[in-house]
Amino acid sequence: MKITLAQTQPDVGDLTTNVKNICKLLTDASNNDSKIILFPELSLSGYVTDQQTLENTAITVDDDLILKIKQSCNKNNIDTVISFPEKNGQSFYISSLYINHNGEVLAKYRKTHLFAEEQNLFSKGEEYPIFNTQFGYLGMMICYDLEFPEVARLLKLQGAEMILICTANMQPYEHHQDVYLMSRALENELPVAIANQVGINKQHNFFGHSAVVDHNGKFLLKLDSSTQLQHVDVNLNIERNADLNYVNNLNTNIFEQLSLAKERV
Repeated sequence: MKITLAQTQPDVGDLTTNVKNICKLLTDASNNDSKIILFPELSLSGYVTDQQTLENTAITVDDDLILKIKQSCNKNNIDTVISFPEKNGQSFYISSLYINHNGEVLAKYRKTHLFAEEQNLFSKGEEYPIFNTQFGYLGMMICYDLEFPEVARLLKLQGAEMILICTANMQPYEHHQDVYLMSRALENELPVAIANQVGINKQHNFFGHSAVVDHNGKFLLKLDSSTQLQHVDVNLNIERNADLNYVNNLNTNIFEQLSLAKERV
């Protein structure tokens, strides 16, 4: 499949402008025969760092702005992953939606590991959905989730054939992102794609480096730190190394040991 990485700099707080840009990029990617486009974390709102901005930008899945993106996916015959601050009752989540080429929401993922100040604004998600698409079974993560190997392993064990990641990763964590991307791909023998923000938002300098890594942990595509739209072909029907076979060789009693160890921390 041909996947597009949308490395963008969302306008913080300006949902209308950001959605307009997202719909334009959906059209651009479709015109390049792409089948799916991946956007950064909080691509609808920009990276939210305070309560007032959060309350002004948080929306529900049924919001008219989400509807516009769904309609654009249908019009352009393209799948997408977008991310937004989700309001659910009195709680807020950093969420991602997978919208297919018919404009249907196939899955919603709520960020399960919150970084630094995010813990003061958002609630943690609790579910790790796997969903069937025209390409195969996919899973999603958001930013800091990448740094916990258990998340990718769980998605793999549930049947994921590729993992898509929205992120808003900032300096000085460029090296971390590269290492974790390659590790999650190699240890689970599946491709991983990540789309990052760029630009400066208050104290944060988002470095980009959006990338696609294959099941051997090798980069198929890696961007620099500028706003851009790039495409690459990814093969999900790959032949894995029979000697490695990490998943089938996993001693599953490690999960019980992890739970017990965590309780003692």
